[in-house]
Amino acid sequence: QQKMFVDFLRAGLVERKLGKVNWDPVDRTVLANEQVIDGRGWRSGALVEQREMPQWYFRITKFSEDLLQSLDGLDLWPEKVRVMQRNWIGRSEGLHLRFALDPATTPLGEDEVDVFTTRHDTLFGA
Repeated sequence: QQKMFVDFLRAGLVERKLGKVNWDPVDRTVLANEQVIDGRGWRSGALVEQREMPQWYFRITKFSEDLLQSLDGLDLWPEKVRVMQRNWIGRSEGLHLRFALDPATTPLGEDEVDVFTTRHDTLFGA
């Protein structure tokens, strides 16, 4: 398993970056969204805190099409689970746009903003 992870790392399919997590202060562990019920940890019942922590991410967008196509062949998986996986993979079709900004009017002096939209027809108030 460690060799597989190193292979993924060398292939550029994993990266380490900061991300928000659900932190259970009683169990002192990170919880998946599905383990948080009404804002509380499923096991301890403690109020879950949002924390930013370094973690490893699979860059699934690099191979999202292969993952999505593979789900179609999993006939023994319940459809509900396949739908959850499709949503988790989260590939969306749309446009990436870059808008110019006036750096004098932005808090950090940015000169552009990158945007992704699945509804380009609404960009100009249409």
